[in-house]
Amino acid sequence: MLSEYNIPVNKKTTAIVPLVSCPFRKAFTLFSSPRFFLLAFLLVAANSSYAAEVDVIKSKDTPPYTLMVKGFSESVKAGVAENDMGSSQEKGMLILKKIKSRKPDAIFTLGAEATYLAGNNIREIPVVFSMVSNSESHQMEGNNITGINLEISQEEQIGKLMEVMPGVRKIGTLYGEEKTKLFLDQIRPLLGRHGIKLIEERISSTKDIPSAMERMLPEIDAFWLAFDSVVASSPRVVQEIIIFPALKNNIPVIGFNKWSVTAGALFCLYTEYEDIGRQAGKIVNRILNGVPPSSIPVESPENVKVLLNEKVMQRVGTKLKLEVPNNAYIWEGN
Repeated sequence: MLSEYNIPVNKKTTAIVPLVSCPFRKAFTLFSSPRFFLLAFLLVAANSSYAAEVDVIKSKDTPPYTLMVKGFSESVKAGVAENDMGSSQEKGMLILKKIKSRKPDAIFTLGAEATYLAGNNIREIPVVFSMVSNSESHQMEGNNITGINLEISQEEQIGKLMEVMPGVRKIGTLYGEEKTKLFLDQIRPLLGRHGIKLIEERISSTKDIPSAMERMLPEIDAFWLAFDSVVASSPRVVQEIIIFPALKNNIPVIGFNKWSVTAGALFCLYTEYEDIGRQAGKIVNRILNGVPPSSIPVESPENVKVLLNEKVMQRVGTKLKLEVPNNAYIWEGN
């Protein structure tokens, strides 16, 4: 092998001939030096000992956030330091001061409070947010910010709806908040592409719901329960004033969370908190690999699942064609 580098070899003794005239003498001498190998070892050791670090900031300590941090820690290729604001702005500022001195490679925020705090005070460290609504995420500014919206994408919602209810043609809904009106304006054309008409009515308070439902139910095939503070003001209102009257008319209700399905809604879409954490970990991994946050669009939750109420499906399935998607989970009821 040495002869391949023009280093003469005495074939009788297989000993290396003195390198007086060898043009690589200086280089060979350097590379064979013990000091060179020591330096190389130290450089490799230093490089291998470096591990990326990510700080997690939770708006408060809740079971969903705990699950998200668990999924995030499993996915991200970095050390994770967890911080809890406890819904305290003062405590949050102390956390930021500590983070600025540590200078981690990225920050992962959970909830609007932590996201606003980091987004408004951090510019030199990438921030990946989660558990922030679509409307709230649009208020985030800065080239160092990206993340995951709280809401499932509109296209995904309509697609799953058509899988469960391929025969639906008229969907009704009530709303009280302006952000819900904006959402309805956005999904109306998407529904229209599938031949579905959206019938909506605005209400000012819970007292308006019974009369609005009475007018709407004879005109629709299904009712979309909006995540709206005026409409879904309490569990009792949702179940007794919206879901029960709809079921009496064999009108299925599209719920907004697992509880609504247990309360009588036909189905809902949901994502596991750990899955959102894993998705955030993948985004941070891209940033750690050199992709700028400004080049990563804000994402919607992935791995969307369907939860179906079996008893309600049996009840309303005689009036409206219903299907069970391949990835659906069935709630059999109590």
